[in-house]
Amino acid sequence: MKNLKDQTPITGFKPLEREEMRYHEYLDYWVCKCGSFEKTGGFNACTKYGNLISPIAAEYCRCERCGRVIEIKTHTIIGINENPDRGRF
Repeated sequence: MKNLKDQTPITGFKPLEREEMRYHEYLDYWVCKCGSFEKTGGFNACTKYGNLISPIAAEYCRCERCGRVIEIKTHTIIGINENPDRGRF
């Protein structure tokens, strides 16, 4: 069950200490802490709580391998949701 006002999950999301993702300069891609990148597990647009949304104007994405939630503009890991709402996307 969710709070529909801000799409806050009742359970599942855990804030983490903010940490910048690694960047692979030679191959030109960002790498999650778990080692995933867009060619392996990939990332999908989500809310700041890790629940899937339409990618149009998304501010956050989620690593599909480990569930970490990433702020797109800063490439910063802000939390993890191991049991996200998968939505219809």
